[in-house]
Amino acid sequence: MTMPFKKIFLSLYSAIFISSLGLGILSPILPAYVDQFAASSTVLGLVFGAYSASRTLFMVPVGKLADRFGRKTFIITGLVLFAAVSPLYIYAATTVQLILVRVVQGLAAAMLLPVAMSYIGDLAAKGKEGLIMGTFTSAFFAGLGFGPLIGGFLRDHYSMRAAFLSMGILSLSALLITAFTLPSSETGASGFGRKDHMDPGAGGAGGDPTTIKLSALFLFRFTRALGIGFTWVLLPLYAVTTLGLSSFQVGILLSVNTFLTTLLQSAMGHLSDRFGHLWAITFGSLIGAAAISSIAWISSFEGLVVLSLMLGLAGALIVPAGSALAVEIGRVRGMGSVMGIYATSLSLGTMIGPISGGMIADVWGIRTIFPVGGVLGIAGWGVLCLVYRGQRSEALSGRHR
Repeated sequence: MTMPFKKIFLSLYSAIFISSLGLGILSPILPAYVDQFAASSTVLGLVFGAYSASRTLFMVPVGKLADRFGRKTFIITGLVLFAAVSPLYIYAATTVQLILVRVVQGLAAAMLLPVAMSYIGDLAAKGKEGLIMGTFTSAFFAGLGFGPLIGGFLRDHYSMRAAFLSMGILSLSALLITAFTLPSSETGASGFGRKDHMDPGAGGAGGDPTTIKLSALFLFRFTRALGIGFTWVLLPLYAVTTLGLSSFQVGILLSVNTFLTTLLQSAMGHLSDRFGHLWAITFGSLIGAAAISSIAWISSFEGLVVLSLMLGLAGALIVPAGSALAVEIGRVRGMGSVMGIYATSLSLGTMIGPISGGMIADVWGIRTIFPVGGVLGIAGWGVLCLVYRGQRSEALSGRHR
């Protein structure tokens, strides 16, 4: 890595880790905080869904604008909003005000991770996309993994107010790091620019091949996010009500997955670069689908820990490989736009997943939802493979004409 790239990478890595650490602090305390408003289940759902809905709505337009006007401005603005909105949780007196706070925080999130990923994607050397993107996204997972531990500690030993304030302080720290260490011009340090540095002929006539690939990648990540949404919302309920596990045991189940994904992403990204991103996604999808589907037939804590570890391995395989494919498309279609669309697929899936999963569980039972989640993941993987292998076959046949 060149010195300018190292400086940009470390700057954005620190900002994403610290900001996601602050966001992770919310996980263990927000449900209890919202419950203080004595709201109905519908209103509670709106509070939780407002963040994902706002983030989903703004990701694509923010990505396009960042490509046009520069990414540092949007990253700084996102961090300012994160820092400013965190203390507002304390002063929200009604559910409407709390929903508005969540909407603003969703907008801030739309300006941060997808734009930072497009920044790094433009700088990633060809042939090392998986390693670089896997290493970079580990910052987000690490923050989300450690954040809940900090949030739970602050709430138990101090107060919810202390947890919200610490989230603001962390966001302010990330803002200062980025403001003073991130170069103002991303094009000067990049081996690739935006659309003006696209690979010659990579898009084909009219860019149709990349459009189809992007659509398939969107569908794959969306269906995977649906399955993950099913699992992480309904697994705690299933573990507590059906299996009788403690809240601490549920916390372990959720944590080991995130930590394993964080630890292995760089290594799995390197393997993805070496053996092929589609192969990494294939192995990850098969492992993930098997793990999610098997939850319905496992009744022990130890068995669920093994499945959680399998899901962590699946994530470590899929996340860097999927991001690498997005980088390849972004070099042709505009990195900010593609990363915005790619991130939207995850946000949309995690927003719809819990709602649709709850409806399925109410009708057919909670055990049913896990095999459905596994099937969805396999379906999305199947479409992605058909598209990529089909276009590869067309390219080979074209060469032999």
